Amino acid sequence: MRALAALSAYALGLALALAVPVGGSSASAQRTPSASASRRAPAQASSRARPRRASASPRAARAQATVAHRGERPGRRRGRAASGPPRGGRLAREAAGAGSMSVGSPNRGWLVRGAHLESDANLLVKPSSVPNSYGTDELVGLLHRIADRIAAEAPGLRLHVGDLSADGGGRHRPHRSHRTGRDADVGFYLSGEDGRPHLGPRFLDIDREGVARADPSVRLDEEHTWRVVELLVTELDVPVQTIFVAPHVRARLLDAGRRLGASDETLARAEAVLTPERAHTNHMHVRIYCPIGDVPRCDETPPYHAWVDRSAARAAIAEAARAHRSVVAREERAARARRGRARRDEPRSRTARRAAPSPRAAGAL
Repeated sequence: MRALAALSAYALGLALALAVPVGGSSASAQRTPSASASRRAPAQASSRARPRRASASPRAARAQATVAHRGERPGRRRGRAASGPPRGGRLAREAAGAGSMSVGSPNRGWLVRGAHLESDANLLVKPSSVPNSYGTDELVGLLHRIADRIAAEAPGLRLHVGDLSADGGGRHRPHRSHRTGRDADVGFYLSGEDGRPHLGPRFLDIDREGVARADPSVRLDEEHTWRVVELLVTELDVPVQTIFVAPHVRARLLDAGRRLGASDETLARAEAVLTPERAHTNHMHVRIYCPIGDVPRCDETPPYHAWVDRSAARAAIAEAARAHRSVVAREERAARARRGRARRDEPRSRTARRAAPSPRAAGAL
């Protein structure tokens, strides 16, 4: 019987299919535009009425805007130092003020409202370093004062300066530091065979004999380069923390200071500030202390030299540490209070759960 019923159903379907005219399918497909529009209208209206989901979160939008502003390719962000200063919060309020601000440490930080070091009659910024010649107001002013002072003593000399920090600070390849506006690459004074100053578009490496490796006719001008060191180590308004330079150049500069009759105190300061660093054979890497107004946002670490008064900076750092400990203690007390309230409320919740009827009993009621 089942087979007969199935066969009958198949025969009936085949007969209906043969009974439909050939043009029937096309005729059914040729609906009037008004009918099709009326059928699509509810779906379109519902799609328009449904709120559209945002394409990206506000945080992702800010990240995309930062990438577009800096001209970088979109991709994974490599930390705070790679992408510049964070937006919003306290830094945004500080950015609305006046004057530069060095934030963080030289190897992990950034620069707010940096001053641009520009070339003039007594100072020359390397052409390749012009986009990265931003520093704190104190560092830029110090370099201009030293250049003017030496030009007044020896007319015709120009201080050759390389990289400082990028606009806004942050990671600055190939340097490991130069992120907070407190570092500057200062070139050596050089002279040719005729004794005239030599100033090229780039720094020249100096060998152990005081001769430029790329051009043997150019030598290190020990007298005026020592004068730069002397002015830096005796500066009190903007104290210098460290000067990185190659060991053999350091030895030649100290010998020049003794030969030129520098005082024992100045020589002792120079020996303490000049730090041997083999990679610095064509320039001096000068680093200043944190400006007092930038502490404690500026992370200042040793060395602390005896002739530099950093009591105000240390007091600001200590006050910031006390304030941080106070905030941490307050947060811990609040957390303990929340845990105590949770423990007190737990027996009440248990009692309420016991008194409440079970779902099965509630359904039976």
